[in-house]
Amino acid sequence: MVNRRLLRVKAFQQLYAFYTQERAQYQLAFDGLATIFQPDLSLMVAKEDQMPRLEGLRQLAEIQLKEYFQEITSEETIPAEAQDAAQSVYKLYQANVKQIAKKLKQDMVSEVESINKQYLKILYYLQQLPLIALWDENRRLLENNTKTSLLAKNKVLYILSKWGDLQRAFEKNHIGWSEDEENLIKKLFIENILTDETFLTYLPTAGKKFEDDLAFVVYVLKNFLLKHESMTEYFEENDLNWSLNKDVVKSMANKTFKIEALEDLSLQPLAIQWEDDKLFFEELFDYSVSEDKQLSAWIGDQTKNWESDRLAVADFIILKMALAEMVKFSSIPVKVSINEYIELAKNYSTPKSGQFINGILDVVSNRLVHEKVITKSGRGLIDIANK
Repeated sequence: MVNRRLLRVKAFQQLYAFYTQERAQYQLAFDGLATIFQPDLSLMVAKEDQMPRLEGLRQLAEIQLKEYFQEITSEETIPAEAQDAAQSVYKLYQANVKQIAKKLKQDMVSEVESINKQYLKILYYLQQLPLIALWDENRRLLENNTKTSLLAKNKVLYILSKWGDLQRAFEKNHIGWSEDEENLIKKLFIENILTDETFLTYLPTAGKKFEDDLAFVVYVLKNFLLKHESMTEYFEENDLNWSLNKDVVKSMANKTFKIEALEDLSLQPLAIQWEDDKLFFEELFDYSVSEDKQLSAWIGDQTKNWESDRLAVADFIILKMALAEMVKFSSIPVKVSINEYIELAKNYSTPKSGQFINGILDVVSNRLVHEKVITKSGRGLIDIANK
């Protein structure tokens, strides 16, 4: 199932994308000023004669634009042309960045929720195995006498097509398979399952004992659908985040068949409390974006004497996320947040980032707790109670 560690990783990925795109929009704003103050070739005035005035206006507009970004209010007035230009490119920057954040947040949630579709797809492949076994037997005709159609007697596989909740889930999520997917599973069956000793030994006993039927389904699930090289390659090609998602899909699929009777079959939820986790996910992203300047200021106070090459972009994003979590979520202990982001840094930043993140967060969090910027309640008080 999805846990909050995975959600933090995915939020980090989207915030990194946001930072990259925001920096691009920042540069485009200044490039926009250069475009605005290009010479007008339709005038009867030579390009060279227009340039001194236009360059002066551009420089004034650039100063004004920098003040907008720094949220500085200047008492000095500049020509209306320069003022209007700075305002127009800044408003465009704000609109574009807002749209980028909205899109990345939507994609972030959709990408996690798509894990449920991957889980359902695995169950769909299992459901189709008896039909593929029948197809295999018909295609072989008299080549050999392996009665692969006997697989249809497997009680667990048989019940899948009769399982109302599963069929409704397939319909709701538009779960089926393309021609390429069908060919993939057929190839997997012919080249691997059909020649597997466990399969050949099981086949004559299909449907005789529930325990054997269940054990075979679990065997196919673990050794072929979730593990075989061809399936792994397929999932990696169709899901850029398969390396992150696969453990969740495997956990959900395996747990589905941890049963003692057919009546125990139930679809596994994406998370125990997905709506709560989704809210945490979205608010962590939103707060990290909306309070970027304040989060950056807290970090900057502690890192101003550090060499710039030690302050990796990923480290800054991780630090901001950690502080956002500490401030925004009162029920999460400070130490839990610190430990989670140390792990994130170890996996997604430089080799020394874990130690760096730990040191900065320890100092900044203590200061913000003392200043009552970070306040905790409920389980979030564990750190304080243990001091």
